[in-house]
Formats: sequence, structure tokens, C-alpha cells
Amino acid sequence: MGKLFELKGHISMLYTKYSRYIDRVLRFLLALLTFTFINNNIGFSSVLGNPFMSIVLSLICTFLPTAMTVVFAMFAVLLHVFTVSFGMAIVSAALFLVMYALYLRYTPGKSLILLLVLIAYMFNMPVAVPIIFGLVGGPVCIVAISMGTLFYYMVDYVKSYATLIGTVAETGMMEQITAYAQQVLLNGKMWAAIVSFGLVLLIVYYLRQLAVDHAWKIAIVAGALSNMIVMAFANVIMEVPVDYVALIVGSIFAVIFALILEFFVFAVDYARTEYLQFEDDEYYYYVKAVPKMSVAVPEKTVKRIHERQETETQKIIEED
Repeated sequence: MGKLFELKGHISMLYTKYSRYIDRVLRFLLALLTFTFINNNIGFSSVLGNPFMSIVLSLICTFLPTAMTVVFAMFAVLLHVFTVSFGMAIVSAALFLVMYALYLRYTPGKSLILLLVLIAYMFNMPVAVPIIFGLVGGPVCIVAISMGTLFYYMVDYVKSYATLIGTVAETGMMEQITAYAQQVLLNGKMWAAIVSFGLVLLIVYYLRQLAVDHAWKIAIVAGALSNMIVMAFANVIMEVPVDYVALIVGSIFAVIFALILEFFVFAVDYARTEYLQFEDDEYYYYVKAVPKMSVAVPEKTVKRIHERQETETQKIIEED
């Protein structure tokens, strides 16, 4: 365990020293994964579907705020959808405009959450996002997670029903718009996921604040279990299709990822917990103090021996 904390200290020192460059690299990877997700699912446009174009857009987003990556992703989706259906592009543009006007415009700092939802779905562990932001965020993150989930299911519908889209397009634009809007906005699986993720975030947020040992670990496991319970309930009661194998495997990986985050953010030593009591004129205070767990990173010093000292040492050895 000591070696792990030494590694943690080295990583923290490395990030502190090179944070400017590491942030750029992470921003590039975030954008690249986002555009890759979009192209792999709805790569209908030959221009944006080119991997080289994804790299170029990711490089541009590297030097822009994260909110601009979301805007670029929205325009990429619109261009792909427009290639297939003009009516669907109109509905998508309206939904994106509502998302931007009501939330992303006023809270650009939460744009990262929306992108992370897409990437989490890409790796089949979407519940990791509400668990993580229940630990390090708050209830306000529910809105961004819900928008990210809506974004994902818009893309997923276009991918799943590409053949049906062409058939509907022949009947007229209004029928095309109506069919797409109904499929997206009345998607029971999407609404079940939104409700589940919101509940998971609130449960994790509440439990991790409790003054009990291993509160973060309890919150992580409870969040993952609550997501499985809600989705199973939606499958039985609302007949929402659920892949239980993918749900369980994704939840396990989400728990592992959250525990790694806890190690770097909230590592404490419960064995050295102290209970303090003090008072003022109006109150008695009972405080539980849990020290952070840390190991000093050993500093390596290199001692240089002067050439003259080396020669004198050799002479003494020879005389002996």
C-alpha cells in the first residue's frame, strides 16, 4: 500500500509540474473520443467521417474551452443527420438549441459532464458518470447528465433506424419529423436511464457525506446497485429492453473506476480517527476527524565525488 501512495505522490508532483501540457493532452483525447463515437455510430458524411478530420477537429478543440467541443460535436451530428434526412436534422437542431439555451450557455463548466456521458456509453459503463459526480459534484450535475443521455439516444436512434429513416423520408417531411421526434422523446429506455442516473447521483451524493467509515465506498456500491435495481424495475414494469449482462459488467467496471478515483481524491486513514469535543456559549460540538492518508515521496539526492578526492582515495587504497 505504501508503494501505491508513493506512486500517487509522484503522479501528483508530475501533474503539478506539467499540468498545462497534460490538460491539453486530456482535452485532445476527450475531443477525439467524442468525434470517434459520433463517426462510428452515424458516420454518414464522407467529410466528417474521415479519421483525419476527427484529428483536425480534436486539435482545434485542444486550444478552446470544453464547451466549444460540445458545440462542435452538435454541429457534427447535425451534418451527419442532414446527410440522411433534412427533417431529422431540423428536430435535432431544435433539441440542441434548447439544450444550449437553457443550460450549456449559462454553465459552460458542466460541458465536460455531457461529453463524459457519451464516452462512458462508448465503453458501456454510463453509470460511472453519475457515481463520480455524486462523489465530487452535486445535484446540479443531474441536468448535464440528462442532456448527455438525450444526446446519446439521439445518435443511437439514427444508428439503429437508418434504413427506416429512408423509408419514412419518402412519405414527406412532416411524417419524417413526427416519427423521429416521437422515437427520441418517447423512448422509454432513455427516460428510465435519465431517472436512474439522477437517483444514483442523489444517493451517492447523500451517502458520501455521512459521518461513517468508508462512506465513499458505501456510496459507490450503493449507486451501482441502485442503477441495476431501477433498470430491472423498468424492464419488468415498463417492458424496457435491458441487457442484464452488459448492465452488470458495466456496473462492475464503473465501481472499479470510481474506487480508483476515490484513491486519488479521498484516501483517508480510518485507523487514526479522532473524536473531538468542544463548546462555546451556545453549543456543544462533537467532531469526528479522519486524517488523510499520505506517504512522503522519497527524494533522491546524487552526491558527486570530486576527481581529486577519487585520486586521493585510490592512493590510500594502494598504500594499504
